[in-house]
Amino acid sequence: MTTKTPAESSRETRAHYLYGIVREDGGWEPDLAGLGSAPVRTVREAGLAALVSDVAGPRVVPTREHLLMHQRVTEAVVREHTLVPVAFGTVLPTEERVRELLRVARAPLTRALSELEGRVELGLKVYCHGDALTRRLVEANPELSRGASEPEEDHEARLELALRDCTTKDLDVLKAGLRPLAEAMHEAPPLGERMMLNAAFLVDRTRVAAFEARVTSLVARLDAYTFRFTGPWPAYSFVDVRLDVESVSDAR
Repeated sequence: MTTKTPAESSRETRAHYLYGIVREDGGWEPDLAGLGSAPVRTVREAGLAALVSDVAGPRVVPTREHLLMHQRVTEAVVREHTLVPVAFGTVLPTEERVRELLRVARAPLTRALSELEGRVELGLKVYCHGDALTRRLVEANPELSRGASEPEEDHEARLELALRDCTTKDLDVLKAGLRPLAEAMHEAPPLGERMMLNAAFLVDRTRVAAFEARVTSLVARLDAYTFRFTGPWPAYSFVDVRLDVESVSDAR
């Protein structure tokens, strides 16, 4: 008869919060604190390793502290390992359920790890200073000035069309300049009126510095815009794996 250690017995009764999946890599264990300062550890099965920490119950409240801790753990892991990130709030009731999930989803997880191998996500948001850009357009194109007999609303419509055409061309140049350094690009809907671009790029880890330098070079020519460049991040925008946690949890 096998006697369980106190730690093993505790893991059977405590829920397991899931941060992401990596390949099984020998005896590697993360030296990280997770939610509630619980240590992050691996649960290994089928050539994969799930990164988990113990939590008290089946639900984790999405507080700012919890969200930041989830982010910090995944960011730390992705610096050295290829990671399939998991959405915040994913909890499984026991270690055996974690192992079962890895067995059930082994094929899509392995495929995703291969697609993300050595790659990270970089984010780029672009905001337009509409008034400044409009003034510049009118200065460069006198025909955009309002005619003596032109109704104000017609003039505003002409300016809006010119502004939209200008921003489209500027962003097309920006994206064309970045695509050669990225493995893939994903555009999400812009947030708010001033945001023109909300894009994520999948970039080889060895090309991150070159990609950032290219961003700096391209945006230097576009001073009527504000840019927010972020990352490296786990590749959330490029993962298409649905982990059916509920089915696994209710399987027995």
